[in-house]
Amino acid sequence: MADLSDYRREIDEIDRQLVPLFEQRMEIVQKVAAYKKEHHLPVLHAGREEEVLQKAADCLKNPAYVPQVRQFMNQVMELSRASQHQQLLDNQQDSGGKTFPLEGRLGYFGVAGSFTEQALLDFFGEGRQAASYPEIEDVFAALRSGEIDFGVVPIENSSTGSITKVYDLLGSYQFYIVGEQTVRISQNLVSVAGATLDTIRTIYSHAQGIEQSGEFLAKHRGWQMLHFHNTAISAKMVADEGDPSKAAIASRRAAELYGLTVVAPDIQDNSQNTTRFIVVAREMRTADADKVSISFLLDHASGTLYNVLRHFAQQQVNMVKIESRPIPEMLWNYRFYLDFEGDPSDARVRALLESIARESKGFQMLGAYRSGSSRQANS
Repeated sequence: MADLSDYRREIDEIDRQLVPLFEQRMEIVQKVAAYKKEHHLPVLHAGREEEVLQKAADCLKNPAYVPQVRQFMNQVMELSRASQHQQLLDNQQDSGGKTFPLEGRLGYFGVAGSFTEQALLDFFGEGRQAASYPEIEDVFAALRSGEIDFGVVPIENSSTGSITKVYDLLGSYQFYIVGEQTVRISQNLVSVAGATLDTIRTIYSHAQGIEQSGEFLAKHRGWQMLHFHNTAISAKMVADEGDPSKAAIASRRAAELYGLTVVAPDIQDNSQNTTRFIVVAREMRTADADKVSISFLLDHASGTLYNVLRHFAQQQVNMVKIESRPIPEMLWNYRFYLDFEGDPSDARVRALLESIARESKGFQMLGAYRSGSSRQANS
């Protein structure tokens, strides 16, 4: 009759067979990580992981073990994901010591005279040719096709908040933030020569331009507000129309470019109104970074967000922003976007990234770069 030592020997023998298989699995996982990095694919593939769990359950002779085998395989896949994230972080660190290359083809959202063009000029310098695109996603598509090497798009305004579409595009295109530029936004009411507050009947601007000027516009209830793709496009349209009953909310530079007059200057509600723009590229560059952006998914369960955020306190890393976006195909589940201060070469930051990658799902490094405030301070 078998005793406890016999059972232990049987378990030890099974473990001796499992360990080489696990090692073999992790070696293949490393190859998978390299492939995903090369093809800009996310680490998490929820459909594939569910398929693996179901196959494991189907292999059981005793269905009573289904919950345990699913838990076991979940832990194995968690280790696989963490290993892939670690390899990606190591690769990014290895390539991050080079000087930031400013050479390459540039693209931006909007037209000449837009605040996004101003951010591009501030970041890359005057005299650079750049392609303009009417939609934010057009910039991402041009980057993916190789038409441009760097794209500049707005992501957040200090008065009206985040531009959520940009967060969604960062996730779907799997590109990286490689730079940041902040621009003080001065909104101006501009129109053709001879236009006055009394002649104006219709206002054209981007939705955020109108929202940022709410207090001024509230004094003119009779005006009609029409949303346009971009403040500078609005200015160009007003110039083309030549109608003193039409005006745009745009920058002074747009007014000068399109031959318009500033009817009312600085109409924004907040004199400190600032927009944050990001520079997006196909590859990550971490040289001289002092800010990191990441995103991840969490199980819809109590304590999951706390378990991730506690690592910031433990590693004494300052988180500067957290944003959540719903996942349409997963009811009441959210993707979280975080910005925090630090350099990926710092041991505390690396420990933080490793912990979050291990304890979350769909972890994605969105970028490591020099913050806009740091660039301004050093300019």
